[in-house]
Amino acid sequence: MRFFENNVAPDQTVQTSLKVLGAGLPRCATSSLQTALESQHIGLYPCMHFAHIAPNAERGDIVLAAIREKETARRHKLLYKLFNGFQATSDFPASIFMDDLMDMYPDAKIVLNKRPGGGSQWVESIKLLTFGGSPVYRSLCFLWKTDRNVAAMWDGIMELCQSKLDLAPHELLTEKHYDAHNAWIHAEAAKRGREVLEFEPRDGWEPLCTFLEKEAPTDEPFPRRNDASEVRMVVRILYTRGAISWLALGAAVYGTTRWLLNKQLF
Repeated sequence: MRFFENNVAPDQTVQTSLKVLGAGLPRCATSSLQTALESQHIGLYPCMHFAHIAPNAERGDIVLAAIREKETARRHKLLYKLFNGFQATSDFPASIFMDDLMDMYPDAKIVLNKRPGGGSQWVESIKLLTFGGSPVYRSLCFLWKTDRNVAAMWDGIMELCQSKLDLAPHELLTEKHYDAHNAWIHAEAAKRGREVLEFEPRDGWEPLCTFLEKEAPTDEPFPRRNDASEVRMVVRILYTRGAISWLALGAAVYGTTRWLLNKQLF
């Protein structure tokens, strides 16, 4: 299942270059864009998405190191280690490192995937992901390193958003946040003389394929992935897994204590 399976292992012994940078925020059709980029019609497999970070502790460690690294050359080295072997990006962590990635991959096409309905709809949708910063998630899922990484990444993302987008703490995850991110992408691209395609899934294959110089399919709908019900299912599984882990630990501690004191488990 996505966000739990660590089954994408690109060959990182061969140097590769990202060809498309999906620059939109999380909950802006990032999974749909990922599916389209990886499809036979565009052929950019694999496409980096947070689904490849969440179940992989090593990748999570690299993301956290990049978030904390202030020196540009060292941060680029970390990001290259993370993205080498991938053909495209979508979602976090790419979205918050777009300024770095534009410099690292000067020939990559930039696609700003947007939320249908704009900032107000994004604010409602991003609430599905705020569990990553909640005390319940941090405590219940603490025994899993991947979950500890996710919680730490949440804090780091919020700090980077404040600094890069010039936001006050109370402006995070608001319509201003959404608009500021999109404006930042355009500004960073303009500094480098780069073109940006603004894209929503309802636009269909044609504008995306034209921008990427691919032939658009005429008899296939644009993919739709990772809707709200799927996200809620992921959260339920995370919480259940965390609770079972604590119960298992408690049972192990109880059994060990009983054995040491009484030479019996129960």
